[in-house]
Amino acid sequence: MTSLWVESSDVLPLVDVEVAFPVGSLLDPVGREGLAQMAGHLARRGPTGISQARFEDQLAALGARVSVEVTMRSTRIRATVLRRNLEPLLPLLERLIWRPALRAGDFATLKRQAEGTLRSRLDDDQTLGALRFRKALFGDHPYSRTLGGTAASLKRIDLERARRFYRRHVAGGPFIVGLAGDVTHEDAESLVQRYFPSPGASRPVTSDVKPTRTRRGRHVIIVDKPERTQTQLFIGTLGARTRDPKLFPLIVSNTAFGGTFSGPLMQQVRGVRGWSYGAYSRLLHSAQRDAWYMWTAPSSEYSAACAALQIELMERWVDRGIKKTELTFAQRYLINGHCFDRDTPSKRLESNLDVELLGIPRRYVDKYDALVSGVTQADAVDATRARIRPRDLTIVVVATAAEVASSFEALPGVSSLEIVPFDRR
Repeated sequence: MTSLWVESSDVLPLVDVEVAFPVGSLLDPVGREGLAQMAGHLARRGPTGISQARFEDQLAALGARVSVEVTMRSTRIRATVLRRNLEPLLPLLERLIWRPALRAGDFATLKRQAEGTLRSRLDDDQTLGALRFRKALFGDHPYSRTLGGTAASLKRIDLERARRFYRRHVAGGPFIVGLAGDVTHEDAESLVQRYFPSPGASRPVTSDVKPTRTRRGRHVIIVDKPERTQTQLFIGTLGARTRDPKLFPLIVSNTAFGGTFSGPLMQQVRGVRGWSYGAYSRLLHSAQRDAWYMWTAPSSEYSAACAALQIELMERWVDRGIKKTELTFAQRYLINGHCFDRDTPSKRLESNLDVELLGIPRRYVDKYDALVSGVTQADAVDATRARIRPRDLTIVVVATAAEVASSFEALPGVSSLEIVPFDRR
């Protein structure tokens, strides 16, 4: 396992530094969801022995900025600094990461902010729908958790738990360092050895994640919100694992179906009928099977009809597959777009860190174009039929229930319909 990655470029006199840990929300204890994110953000408030204001002043004097990102499977502490100030930044960054203050006052502030963020979600219909969709699709599986937790779980997180979590899993665990920009590998190696502790061996956070399970049948969940003239509609099922041999054929097939403006999903929903400004399908993948879903935002009047059309298009896609012309277009689209994922040293660094942290096969990065262009029409058809199950769908709509419930209940093959208040905690 490589512990230092460097992507050199002297185009700009800037250096991006990233210290990444294989620790994320999957390690949140049940009932205390949001702990990993809270701990990471608490550490960002500054190192021990210095106030947050003074710490921010020191960063500003170096022309540096620092951020912390916590995801399901990783915690990443990123800094960007002028090249001439790289060496002065590193000891400050080392103190922040391995000797954070983790102050009670900062914890109280962050907790209030987290609670405010949860309240603000109630005003965002699309976010409400997306969160409820994952909860309905994954049930009690860890993939259903939200990074920020819930109102109930935040109440169970106290300062000592946040401190213990950070010290054990982040400051006390393995990590990877990456530098991108105006720095050579030799300089990076020397500086990291001088200012950072020994990284140890990292490992992907994948071994303890139980498999996800398909919920049989078609299940409708209406997130009931008053006075909705426009709805948010999510329809989906399980997709693929990261190491699924059918992943790339499914990526190409899904791109042809609902990943571009010219795909049948967008054309039929928006182009022909004008029911939703946007209409796309998304394929997610992780250590276990993640979600595949379609999203649209039709008016209440057409919401159930739009859902019926999407299901019909999905069934046709699974049954008939994609055309040769659609295959070719999707492959060109993916390959042409991939260059924008690697056009800066920072993006290339991120790809390498993803491989190390998340267990992504190296060939996904090094051989991406070949993996995409090598997909045949038969491969795409086979992968779609093997992984996408139209009979087993989770259908979530944010709407005024009284206006849409009967029409959604009448959708073909619906096994159950549940109405939940939009502000249920």
